[in-house]
Amino acid sequence: MSWESLNSHHDFISGGVSHQLSATRLLSSPDGSRHPLDGLDGTGTGPRSGGRDNHLPTLTLGRIGSLHSHSSTGGRNAPNRTWTWGGTGGDRGGDRDRDRGTNTGGTNFGDSFSSLQRDTAYAEVRTPHSTLRKWCCAWGCFRGCRARLHHRLAKRKVEQGVRLYAQHKQQQAVRKWKSALKAIRRREDKFELLGYLYQAYMDWGKYRDALEYAHKQLYISEELDNPNMRAESYLNLSRAHQRMGGLERALAYARHSLYNECEQCATAGHVHLTVGSVYLELAGFNKALDSFQHAHRISQAVNDHALELQVYVGLSELFARLQDADKSARYASKAYDLSRSLQLGDLNSRHHRAALLQMASALRKQGELGDAHDYCSEATRLALVSGDQATYARSIRIMGDIYRKKLDINKAFRQYETAMGSAAAMGDRVIQMESMDGAARCLEALRLQHKICNCRPLEFNTRLLEVASSVGAKLLVRTVRTRLARIYHSLGDDDQKQHHERVANRLLQDLDLTCGGCGSPYGIENDSLEALPCAHILHARCAYDILRRNKKKKRSCPDCDKAMNSRLYLNCNDYNNTYSPVALSVCSSLDSHCSHQATSSV
Repeated sequence: MSWESLNSHHDFISGGVSHQLSATRLLSSPDGSRHPLDGLDGTGTGPRSGGRDNHLPTLTLGRIGSLHSHSSTGGRNAPNRTWTWGGTGGDRGGDRDRDRGTNTGGTNFGDSFSSLQRDTAYAEVRTPHSTLRKWCCAWGCFRGCRARLHHRLAKRKVEQGVRLYAQHKQQQAVRKWKSALKAIRRREDKFELLGYLYQAYMDWGKYRDALEYAHKQLYISEELDNPNMRAESYLNLSRAHQRMGGLERALAYARHSLYNECEQCATAGHVHLTVGSVYLELAGFNKALDSFQHAHRISQAVNDHALELQVYVGLSELFARLQDADKSARYASKAYDLSRSLQLGDLNSRHHRAALLQMASALRKQGELGDAHDYCSEATRLALVSGDQATYARSIRIMGDIYRKKLDINKAFRQYETAMGSAAAMGDRVIQMESMDGAARCLEALRLQHKICNCRPLEFNTRLLEVASSVGAKLLVRTVRTRLARIYHSLGDDDQKQHHERVANRLLQDLDLTCGGCGSPYGIENDSLEALPCAHILHARCAYDILRRNKKKKRSCPDCDKAMNSRLYLNCNDYNNTYSPVALSVCSSLDSHCSHQATSSV
């Protein structure tokens, strides 16, 4: 076989390949320009140029109905052959027979396509677009399945994190939640997960980080336009600002939470509880009592025992600040018994730790220092195990109160210093303020014993006055100013003494701690108080005098003239002005439950 015969066979093979039409050679560009792929040769390996392969045919779409072959003599330098296929209608068959040509090289390329071949060519043209659509659909299905799978795995991680947190493995739980946060798709599930992270960081005392998660919750609630989620978001913001000492801002967020129509009454109950706690710091005791009443009504309506426990803790703290130690211990005992008898699945029993601390504080005021020490030690241990920095700092502060009551001033002062450092690290200005007050009391005791001079107590109380004024704790401000008046009296500075006494008396009038029955103040010294259903507070003896009146005389509150029942109750079940007998306060008759003394040890 000669080289010429090989070349002729190469021409035949090249001509055969040209029958495999491509989309770029059959479809013209809308603007008449050539497609970049049209410059490639039949094999797709390079541009068409002069040389060895110039004999390859070029396909063009013409107006006639048949496929033509314009050829010349074969050979190495043969010119290009142009194949034309086009036309419309039934003229294709006649034009194909009339315009049939031959190739002088021995191979006939003038035979026109049959209808089957044209259909195949059109199918080849449509194949890339249909295949692309199929690939797009398949890829979309794959991505959707993968996202759903990741979402299910993320929800499983969330559940694992909840179990780990209940087992006091906070670090592992938070890592699980953070990894799940990236894969959660449904915004409702992401909102719930952000709530878990918020509570974890609140327990750790990282209030700034908790605020970020609360703001993310608010953003999701605004996107979904969900009032229940919006109410919970504002509630979380209010609680965080309360711990940071921003009491006015906390009240503003709480009001925003109540403005949203909340179908879940438990959320509204927690909002009222937060409002009561804020008013308690602001020394608005009547407003705090009214908020606690609302929260207790809601807890009874929705059967939320965790909320009821927190209401008892708040009421115990309220009466403790009003110097009624017996009623404070009674409510603390209710909270502690409820925390022991119930299995509260709220993360890791932080309410039980709060009940323990409230029991320790109430028993200290009653003088039961041994039991108070046991309760406080147990709360400290649980706080260390669970990583609850806020409870730990508060327990250290209460332990300082116990040591101060035992007259161990040096050990008490060290406890207060530890609590102040922990509170400052967290940014908890409320605990920091309470710890500074305890340290100031220790310094005052040492000053009265003439163990230290007046300089250090004066400096420390001045700093405490600045902190308490910035927070807005009016009752503590009055106490500090009274203490400063005594210090300035010892120093012989009558002007400063009179100034602080005058401001302290004005604050006492602003606090409105006056009994409506006898007109004398309450909450200054140890006394027995009684809360009326209208949220007014009287001396217990004044309230009993009103109840002992005969039926001819009107039994009503001396402040608001609202009728009183034959027994004293703190809360009611319905939302109207009628009060049903839900015994939350001490009854006028001796009740076995109310006379229970909370002196049991841990």
